[in-house]
Parts: sequence; structure tokens; C-alpha cells
Amino acid sequence: MFSRYTFFGGRRRQARRADERDGSFVDIHGSYVFLVVMAIVVLNLADAWFTLLFLSHGGRELNPFVQVVLDMSSHPWPFLILKTIGIGIACSFLAVTKNFRSARIGMGIVFGGYLLLLGWHLYLLSWLDLVA
Repeated sequence: MFSRYTFFGGRRRQARRADERDGSFVDIHGSYVFLVVMAIVVLNLADAWFTLLFLSHGGRELNPFVQVVLDMSSHPWPFLILKTIGIGIACSFLAVTKNFRSARIGMGIVFGGYLLLLGWHLYLLSWLDLVA
């Protein structure tokens, strides 16, 4: 999974033989994986921003784990750091395992979930503007 080339100049873009491609580990992941991972990170940051915005307007966090993190501190930094590190680790794992079918499905589910969540946040934002 990891080699000395993973962090210091990768060598493998794909498996040597076509029948080994599914389920193989590579060092270089490509621009498509990079774009999907960056989109997920940006959507994650948008979710964090909308979450803090709605909480400041009297909203309620439905995720009990996130609510505990928010209650631990009067500042949002622990929430932002934990949220960013969590999605960073998950995206790193999905990028490293990109040649596995379940990882590709997982990356699609995470991306699609964040798109749905962004739509929900935009809906709530339009409702907030009508009420305020």
C-alpha cells in the first residue's frame, strides 16, 4: 500500500498487467482522483461554514458526535479541525485504494452525499433569508 515512492516521487500509474488493475495499489493517482478529492474537501468546508452559520442563527446540530465537539469549546476551531482532519484521512484512504471497486463506490457516495448536503444547506439558506 505504501512504499518509499508514495511520498517521494511515485513510479506506478497503473498495474503492469490488465488483469491486475482492479485491486492494485499505485503511487501516482492522476488528476481525476485529485479533482474528486479536492471537490470533496471544498464541499466539506462549505458544510462546516453553513453549519456554523445556521448554529449562529439558532439552528441545531443533528449529529450528536459533532454536538459534543461543539459543546466542548466556545470557539469553533476544534469542530473545524476535527472535521477537516476526518475528511482528509477518509479521502486519503479512498485515493490510495482507488483501484478497488468499493473505494470508487465510496468516493462516489461521499461526493454525492456532500452534493445533497450542499443542496439542503442552500434550501435552508433561502428559507433563512425569507424569515429574517
